[in-house]
Amino acid sequence: MKTYKLLVTSLVFLSWVGKVSAQNEVDALRYSRQDFGGSARIQGMAGAQTALGADISTLSTNPAGLGLYRRSEVSFTPGISLSGTESSLNGRSSSTDQRNIINIPSLGIVFTKRKSDTDESDWRSGAFGIGLTRLNNFQNRFSYSGPVNQTESLVQSLGETAIANNRTEANLDQEYDDGIYSLEGLGYATYLIGVNKIPTEPNNPNSPLREEIYVESQGNVIQNETVSSKGAQNQWDFAYGASYRDKIYLGASVGLTTLRYNQKRIYREVDADPQTDFQDLTLTDEFTTTGSGVNLKVGIIARPIDAVRIGVSVQTPTFYTLRDQYTTSMSTTFGGTTPGNYDAQMTPGDYEYNLTTPLRANGGVAFFAGKHGFLSADVEYVNYGGARFDSNDGGDSFSGKNDIIKNTYQSALNFRVGGEYRYNIFRLRAGYALYGDPYKSSDYDRDKRYITAGVGIKQDNHFFDIAVVNAQYNSVYSPYSLVDNLQPVVTTKNTTNSVLFTLGFNF
Repeated sequence: MKTYKLLVTSLVFLSWVGKVSAQNEVDALRYSRQDFGGSARIQGMAGAQTALGADISTLSTNPAGLGLYRRSEVSFTPGISLSGTESSLNGRSSSTDQRNIINIPSLGIVFTKRKSDTDESDWRSGAFGIGLTRLNNFQNRFSYSGPVNQTESLVQSLGETAIANNRTEANLDQEYDDGIYSLEGLGYATYLIGVNKIPTEPNNPNSPLREEIYVESQGNVIQNETVSSKGAQNQWDFAYGASYRDKIYLGASVGLTTLRYNQKRIYREVDADPQTDFQDLTLTDEFTTTGSGVNLKVGIIARPIDAVRIGVSVQTPTFYTLRDQYTTSMSTTFGGTTPGNYDAQMTPGDYEYNLTTPLRANGGVAFFAGKHGFLSADVEYVNYGGARFDSNDGGDSFSGKNDIIKNTYQSALNFRVGGEYRYNIFRLRAGYALYGDPYKSSDYDRDKRYITAGVGIKQDNHFFDIAVVNAQYNSVYSPYSLVDNLQPVVTTKNTTNSVLFTLGFNF
């Protein structure tokens, strides 16, 4: 039962009904669950940097780290990512897919002003930084194909949805005339479902008629689908950090976040029996979400002794204003005694709304072995159930969906650990991160795991770093729902391998 609850949660990923259909708990999680970003140095250590400082990445995690800068710096980090998927339909058929992308995980500049050693004032230095960090990379694609019973097909789901929504011939005709807004409306327009009028008394042809939804008869069905997504979630940070007696470091930042997410799905059902009237259907759905948000962040790093640093940072919820634009169309082919091709399209959707993603809190500690290197460890707290949608007109149209978010997701801890070994001008790095499962009830493992490594060269006025990041996680998807919970279940193993390069200069 827990598994089906999870699947039902995933099903709204494919909801088309109503103009707010694209806003659901899946969207809330997508923009709340972020990867660690930053320079190749930090990513080579799996993002474990809350207590470190003196790296451009500190702008997006703990701005107190700016107080540890002794010189100004500019850096640029390009990268390339290869994402691969392996998907199984109902645990038996498997398909693989992959995408790659060139991106910019990080860039920025820090201006530092430090007092001379002869100056006895308590505030030793201050630094202002501007940086760009990629929080999420949405490039992905998965596909699957395999047989399903006709009682488990999309056509069957259309009929069940029409019955559940008490659809009649009159209101389906009205929807067709006024503009299609529902999935069952598409099915009606392309002759996949219809309405029979049946006497209430079978043996009396003059008795009053009642309406009954029917679905087009199918044989054995082969279904296949490709789901592709692209886009990114980036954040510009404007931060200031200062050093108090080179023991306490304080910082604050304003983050301006932008996001763009595009997803396109092409779903097909093909009847394996060429003698049936129904031959095939193609359902195409695409939506794009764009928007921007703002958050605030404060942090502190304490250095009780030279060998130990302790860091804490808190980021407020990010307040987004988003816009969704989406289209859905369907085409069908019939043969046998009633040949024909039919096409229909929903009225395009365009909707603006607000999203508040959860507060984030980080704690970390770093241990230094003189000039030989260090070990660093972080823990991050995120309450994914705290995400909230809000309409621009101040109404409560999202109250039900906010309840689903609260009941579906939980608080989770993200762990990161990494280290750096130093020999002369050379640096060797490695790290591991485990991001906790955000789902309350799930028999399926939704943790994210990262293994990282990197090397670098540090000289007086410039530095160069390379990092490799391997990320793995599982996902579950169902293209539609059925009342008996026999809908197809697609499980996907997602793997992303990234290579990053950072070139930086001190001045």
